[in-house]
Amino acid sequence: MGLARRRRNGGWLLTETLVTIGIGITFLTAMTVILVTCSVSFAEIGNYVNMDRRSRNALDRMTTNIRNAKTLASFDPAALVFTYDAAGTTNLAYRYNASSRVVTEEWTVSGATTSSTLLTGCDSFAFSLYDHDLAATTDVSAGQGKVISIAWQCSGTALARTNTESMQQAQIVIRNQP
Repeated sequence: MGLARRRRNGGWLLTETLVTIGIGITFLTAMTVILVTCSVSFAEIGNYVNMDRRSRNALDRMTTNIRNAKTLASFDPAALVFTYDAAGTTNLAYRYNASSRVVTEEWTVSGATTSSTLLTGCDSFAFSLYDHDLAATTDVSAGQGKVISIAWQCSGTALARTNTESMQQAQIVIRNQP
């Protein structure tokens, strides 16, 4: 009886080994799922941060430039053109191209045009124009348009998942326009 007891207590049985391996595999599988989920969440948060940074940068640039414009020369829900001087040699245009989902800023100084991309991945973008009393208008003559409202929605993809950020409306007053 003593010898049988020593053999039994002396080593692991096959069932004990299989149970241990099963627990180990379950633990490793759970850790892998947690790692993948955290990695996807981290990539999505990074995508949101980048979209937010680009949106804030675009809005800051537009706000500064629109407030400093002399007059609004042309209005369209997808394009604005501003004049910066009395001679009309310095102009600024913001344009939304729906097919390429891009918003551009175009400066024209003495006939030379430089263009830069403000936003990419814009699913929708719209300008609205309001007069001094905040009534909607499309009239740019005689300084009727005083307040520009901007609204857009951009999306981006991170690890084959599409994230969407909605930018709420921003209203910008053209300070130098009568």
